Amino acid sequence: MEADTFRFVVVGEFSRGKSTVINALLSERLLPSSVEPTTTVLTKITGGESRSFTLHYRDGRREDGISAEQFKTLVAPPEPEQRNREQRREYEARQAELRSLAMVEIVHPGSICGEGVEIVDTPGTNDLDPLREQITYDYIPRADAILFVLSAKQALTQSEVDFLQNRVLVSDVARIFFVLNYADALSPADLETVWKKCVVDLTRFVGTPRLYPVSAKTALSSRAPRKGANAGTGDGGFGELELALASFLESERARAKLSRPVTRGVRICEELLAGPVGMARSTIGLDIPELRNRIDDLSPNIEIMQERRNRTVAMLKLRLENRRTALAIRMREGLYRVADAALNAVDGYEGPLGTEELGRHIEARVAPVQSQFQSAFKKEASESFSLEFRNLESELSASQVDLQSLFDSEGPSASSHFQLEEPKLGGGGWALLQIGGAGIGLLFLPFFAPLALIAGWFGGVFTADWLEQGARREKLGEIRNAVDERYRGTISESVTHFEKSWQEAVRSAVTDLATDFDRRCAEARTALESALANLNDAARTASQLQSDLDAFESRILSVRQALLNEDFAR
Repeated sequence: MEADTFRFVVVGEFSRGKSTVINALLSERLLPSSVEPTTTVLTKITGGESRSFTLHYRDGRREDGISAEQFKTLVAPPEPEQRNREQRREYEARQAELRSLAMVEIVHPGSICGEGVEIVDTPGTNDLDPLREQITYDYIPRADAILFVLSAKQALTQSEVDFLQNRVLVSDVARIFFVLNYADALSPADLETVWKKCVVDLTRFVGTPRLYPVSAKTALSSRAPRKGANAGTGDGGFGELELALASFLESERARAKLSRPVTRGVRICEELLAGPVGMARSTIGLDIPELRNRIDDLSPNIEIMQERRNRTVAMLKLRLENRRTALAIRMREGLYRVADAALNAVDGYEGPLGTEELGRHIEARVAPVQSQFQSAFKKEASESFSLEFRNLESELSASQVDLQSLFDSEGPSASSHFQLEEPKLGGGGWALLQIGGAGIGLLFLPFFAPLALIAGWFGGVFTADWLEQGARREKLGEIRNAVDERYRGTISESVTHFEKSWQEAVRSAVTDLATDFDRRCAEARTALESALANLNDAARTASQLQSDLDAFESRILSVRQALLNEDFAR
């Protein structure tokens, strides 16, 4: 708040035109853009007196003073020819360099950034690099507002809906602006149809969505024409979007900035009232020996609950280990089916040995098999993971009921004020399960990077016109070996990678669940011990303690009301 900065985080899948949208907002071709995926690192744009580019590395290093030309080279390198060792070395070195970058920071004078606005351009939400993906996910909870870029040509896919639900909405972002890019690719009637459908679909998640159809390319052409080219006509729908952003920054900026801490503050107030205050109030008037006996009885029973938790969690680990073994076998079989499809494609190929045509032939026969396997495997893995944790939820809920019953007794009781929260999928403290089945599926995506063949693997262009039949068979044999190596050679590594990720997911989720249960047991002990300590203060009468609690509760309610007050938020 003191820095008076406001962060817009721009998200969207590859090829949605995020960089072009930002360039249009800045009225300058600042970020590289093309029909191919370009943004490989997170880029933060801030205002300042003079332009500068700074690289921030994942190991903490930074590099100042790079040029605009150097910055525009930070894009995904072209795929090398498989048999060209020099190209492969250069490609791998370039990829390693890009992976070492955490962020690029640009100081851009003027435009919207000169008004204390920070724009963050993220890699595609469907990025297969888990490190780049995690950096994007870390930035979303720190956003004051989100610009979610969609494509009118393929609007609101299931993966975009999953990302919206499991990453954006759970982060309590104050405002989401949906940008429907490539509006110029559709006729007015078709665009109207797509826009209406998107609004209806988004309404299920965000109430009244703000969806703006634009053509970022048209807007950028009219604002920042290339050298020797005439400026385009029209603003591509950006006028309405910019008016909405300007109005938001002018009238709702402070409220949006305060939204997250206000929500957190209200939650703390409610926890204080339901926990320590309610527990202390319920113990006033109880005899100290009676309360001491209840505490003495509580501790061993809590230990019994924790032993039950240990057995339940151990059984869960065993079941998930069995699931992992079965899934690994399923994955290996599926990858072998993909490899067989590639080899069958080579065996059945009768056309000329031109590399491009042969590559397309193989890819056309492999793609359906690979896609079907990937979809089925991801669904099975996600459902397996979720099912086992739903079973655990039921078992731990029973333990939680037993734990709550320890507070029930005749006469004054803490149970009417101090209620242990029943475990729920997606509830507080169950961090990994908050992402849901679809999000768990993200753990397995890295193993399904496209296996399409690169033309260069097959050598130079050969045609059947001059190859003898024997030479053709020999060449096809070489190609078959290359294809076999490409598809089968990575199976063991892919299966091992999956098993490690599965085990890490299990380890993380089980740790979160066990820690959450232990925390609740510890809170139960602490609550009663605190009450006993209060009653042991012989210098204070029950009446005085009641008065102190009234004053404390009044202060909490006052803070809560102030946080909920619109004038305060404004």
